[in-house]
Amino acid sequence: MELDRFGTANDLKELLSIRDSIDDLMERRVENDGILPKAELRDEGDAYRVTFEVPGLRQEDLELAVQGRELVIAGQREPDHSGERVFSELNVGPFQRTLTLPTSVDGAAATARLTAGLLILHLPKQEGV
Repeated sequence: MELDRFGTANDLKELLSIRDSIDDLMERRVENDGILPKAELRDEGDAYRVTFEVPGLRQEDLELAVQGRELVIAGQREPDHSGERVFSELNVGPFQRTLTLPTSVDGAAATARLTAGLLILHLPKQEGV
């Protein structure tokens, strides 16, 4: 009768180390996802409309960059320091998110408006692309 070998203690340590690394990555991903603004991308024919949820932020708190197909939004949510915090689930701190658009856009012709916690971008597509 043959016995199957399932590995050594070193193999188990390596597997546990890999599992711990994956757990760490997932935790960081969840933490970062909490502060990233949710987005919606719509194709309007000659332009894209991108909407970001940015409640509590002012337009001057946000930075936008468009180059070719890349759209970057960055900003920072400042914590409220008034009073003693008893409980909070609010996301604070810096954030940055990059979206890759289906085609290149004309960043110089882009417009943005902030209304009721929604940042709405109008990004004309580059001609001839």
